Amino acid sequence: MLKQQIPWQVLIVDDVAANIKTISSIFGDEHEMYFATNGPEALELVNRQPFDLILLDIVMPGMTGLEVCKELKKSAHTRHIPVVFVTSKDSGTDIAQGLEIGAYYYLTRPIHRETLLAIAQAAIHHYYNHRILLERTRAAANSLKLLDEGHFSFQTLEEADYLSILLSCPCKERESIVVGLRELLFNAVEHGNLGITYADKSQLADPTDWETEVKRRMQLPENVQKKVYVAYKRLGEEIEFTIRDEGSGFDWKPFMKFDPARMFDTHGRGIALASGIAFSKVEFQGVGNIVVATTNMGKIQG
Repeated sequence: MLKQQIPWQVLIVDDVAANIKTISSIFGDEHEMYFATNGPEALELVNRQPFDLILLDIVMPGMTGLEVCKELKKSAHTRHIPVVFVTSKDSGTDIAQGLEIGAYYYLTRPIHRETLLAIAQAAIHHYYNHRILLERTRAAANSLKLLDEGHFSFQTLEEADYLSILLSCPCKERESIVVGLRELLFNAVEHGNLGITYADKSQLADPTDWETEVKRRMQLPENVQKKVYVAYKRLGEEIEFTIRDEGSGFDWKPFMKFDPARMFDTHGRGIALASGIAFSKVEFQGVGNIVVATTNMGKIQG
């Protein structure tokens, strides 16, 4: 769980001083706030120090917010910092473009305090978990470099975390693979074995509520024996992951790409993230309880 008492380091990027003041006042004095009034200034700040969240206006003179976000996503140092667009532009095209280049969320003005704080907490919670994953992945870098084929099974989200770290180690882009693989393994537990629907998860916006519901469902008699099965296979320069859960399946098609209609939900992007960013190919089979993800192994990472 994300601990609220830890001060967040938040960067607000907007060319209008009044907008900066409004957003900053919502966070109050308990967090560390930084400001930039244009794109180059924002990029310079981000390269000098770490941030937990970037709130980014789209329409700015010179370098637009979309261009700033693209630059952030190019660098391994900054690509995983959650970016939330805060703007008056609310067309479906703008939203889709922001999502496709890696934005975490898209807020339109006027900004509501409760909404902004809820999105900030969800984004930073996700980012903290991601940083922990990367640290553990680096520590286990060469664990599977001699493995050509392996079969694994697990039940819990904690085990899914561990397995995603382990299996991403030989991959060329393991920092992206560990995130995409974790999303697919979590999906197999939550939506597969436990039957948590998209609507169910929409009601569990708080991380604590979600964790409690997952644990409750895992103790139900019909779920207590269920497992997720993972096959790892090296095929020349590629690695293939086959993930099978024991659920009844689901309609995966709407989740393969970022959908602007779900922009204002804080979940439901894991499959699109795995398909569009982490793996070269993601393919669901049968009723949706089997997914095959493929990536290039490349040179063993050290």
